[in-house]
This record gives sequence, C-alpha cells and structure tokens, in this order.
Amino acid sequence: MIELPVIHFDCLHFYGDRPCKPNKEHGVFCGNCSYYERDQSITEPYPSIPAAEPHTHSEGEKRIIIVKLDAVGDVLRTTSILPSLKEKYTESNITWITKERSYEVLKDNDMIDEIYFTSDDLGHVYGDTFDIALNLDSGADSCEIMNLINAKQRYGYYIANKKPYPVNTAANEWYLMGVNDVVKKQNKKTYHQIIHEICNLSYENSEPYIFLPPEKRKRSAELKEKYGLSGYNSVILVNLGGGNRWQYKKWTREGYTALVDILSEKYPDTAVGIIAGEEDIDFYNDIALDLKKLERSNVVFFGTENTMEDFICIVSLAQEVFTSDSLCFHIATALGKYTVVIVGPTSYTELDVFGNGKVIYSGKVDCLCCYLNKCDKNVTCMNTLNAREISELFGVVN
Repeated sequence: MIELPVIHFDCLHFYGDRPCKPNKEHGVFCGNCSYYERDQSITEPYPSIPAAEPHTHSEGEKRIIIVKLDAVGDVLRTTSILPSLKEKYTESNITWITKERSYEVLKDNDMIDEIYFTSDDLGHVYGDTFDIALNLDSGADSCEIMNLINAKQRYGYYIANKKPYPVNTAANEWYLMGVNDVVKKQNKKTYHQIIHEICNLSYENSEPYIFLPPEKRKRSAELKEKYGLSGYNSVILVNLGGGNRWQYKKWTREGYTALVDILSEKYPDTAVGIIAGEEDIDFYNDIALDLKKLERSNVVFFGTENTMEDFICIVSLAQEVFTSDSLCFHIATALGKYTVVIVGPTSYTELDVFGNGKVIYSGKVDCLCCYLNKCDKNVTCMNTLNAREISELFGVVN
C-alpha cells in the first residue's frame, strides 16, 4: 500500500479516472505542474483516505457485491478474484453488476450467484445491505454505483466531491496508475495481483475462468464440423483484432500475413485459422485477401461476424492462440490455452499467461506502454516484431 503524492483533486484538468491533458502531453503531474486551475464548483475538502480494513471472518454466509462494467476482456480477467473470495469466504453469495455485453463471459461461472446490468432497475440492490462491496474501477459510472451500495466493508473506488476517489489506501496504487502515465509505465505487477491488493487479499496466482457448459461444448463441435477441423492434428488460432482505440494495439498486416504463411507451411497437418471482431473487418479482409493467394488448404477463415458465444467456442477449439492484448487474449487464458500475446501501447507487465505461453513486446523502442491512441513514429512497437522469431514459439502443444 502506498501513500498518494500531492494531487490537486480540485483542479479543472483532473478527472480522477484517466490522465489529464498536461500529463498526457507534457508528462507533468500535480507536484510539478504549472497548469493547475482551481475548480470553483468544489467547495468541500477531500476526505482523508483511511487504511484498508482487514477482512473479518464471522460465521455464516457473506454477501459480496462486485461492480465491474468496462470492456468485456477487463470484466473477464477480473474473474481471477473469485477463487480468492471463495477460499476466504466459503459460505459466500456473490452478486455482480456489469453491462449486458459482458453477460456471455460471466453467465456460466458457478462462482457468481446473481448478475445485474446497469440497465436494470437496481433499486432493490441499493436498498439491500452487503457484507463486502468491491468496485475495482475508478471510472465515474462504476464509482457512482458504488456510492449507492450499502456495505459493511468497501474496497476500491467511489465518488467524492464529484470525482472518483479511493475508498481506502489499498486502492491508492491503481488509482495513481490511472491518472499518471509515468507511474503506469513503471508498474511491474500483473493486473491480477493489483486487483487482489485493492481488495486487501493475498494473491496465490488465481486465474480468470470461463466454464463451457454442455450447450457450448455442443456448439463447439458444430463449429469444428462446419470448418472441417477434424482432419487436422491441432488448431493454431491467429486473432487479427485489436479494436480501434489504440492504433498499434494490433500487429501489422505484413506481420500477420507472414506468420500465417510460415505456420501453415511448417505445420501442414495443423489448421491455422484467422479471426477478428466486427470493428476490424477491413483489416481482416485485407489479410484474408493476402492469405488466399497462398492457396493453402489448412488456412481457415473464421471471419468477423461471430457471436460472442461462437467466438468463445472457436477459441476453445484451438490448442495454441496468437493474439494482441484484446478480448481474445483474456478468453484464451481463461480457457487455459497456450497463448502468445503481442503488446505495444498498453502495459505488458499487467498481462499474465500463467506459465502457458509468452508475452511478446518490442525491445527496439523505448516508448512501450505509452497509451497513446495514435503514433507518428516510423519505427514502432509493432513493425519491429519479427514473424519468423514469433513462429518459433508455436508447435509446442500436441
């Protein structure tokens, strides 16, 4: 647990859930910043941040509520907290508040008892009392929900004076990483360790988790038949997606094409499939066009229009997965797949393949973990990654 440095919570530029413009553009932070402008609408002092409460162990069922709303991949990777909660509180009932788009990755998890959406009428939830409330995001929408929850013990973030704020000192470090890119870049901890620390729990390498019930396994079998995968010894899945938020979160067209070319030639008895989400349809189509020119029968095209269920089922069919830091990465690790993940503008230290794969990042640039949406450099974190070298990481799972 750390103490926060000087932070001007009452500055017009300070948001509480992301870096301010001066921090992004000039690397300055409150203690050495000349851009401070007082927000006159904030008239009350910010409260002191108390020490984190230890977890109590009174007998009987513990009612726990978790707030996690953001990207589906972030929601999924947060499920690594569940085994730790269940181990500490064997008689616990866990409620999860999220957004509807994340339902598919949570609905079959037998460690979650109830799931609610932000679009639901949550009056009865807010009128109830929980033993423990966890909000692991400093996003304003998550914090506003946390303010409405009644709980005996609270961990994470809430709203104070209109801005996201740590509930206690256990949440300080992640909060600081969220508002200061310099600190974020210095981080050496995985996300899973960080969220355990926010909750004042010890971390024993618990992993995210997706359970495949019989209906999903049946759908996986149907997809295996549809794409003719039964005739191959194994499947290597190459995920081309990375979304549109960060320009270089995904690799280059040339890199993906070269990797599939190498793998499909090297392993003719292995199906090498490509897949992406709808937001990457043009990128996918360009690469698919390149790959069809190879005329290799073991290159499989899974497309970009799969439902969330089908996407999960397709990942489940693979023995090895290559992906960017994206939803596919979190699905693959939650399914226990051998996973190779490439990382550029986001934090590679936060990612964990749990001893079953490799986290790849460029050693030829000094701007990793920049969190910049766009990049104007000629030598980048992505065009310095070598397809031949990456291909050597595959073919290890039978």
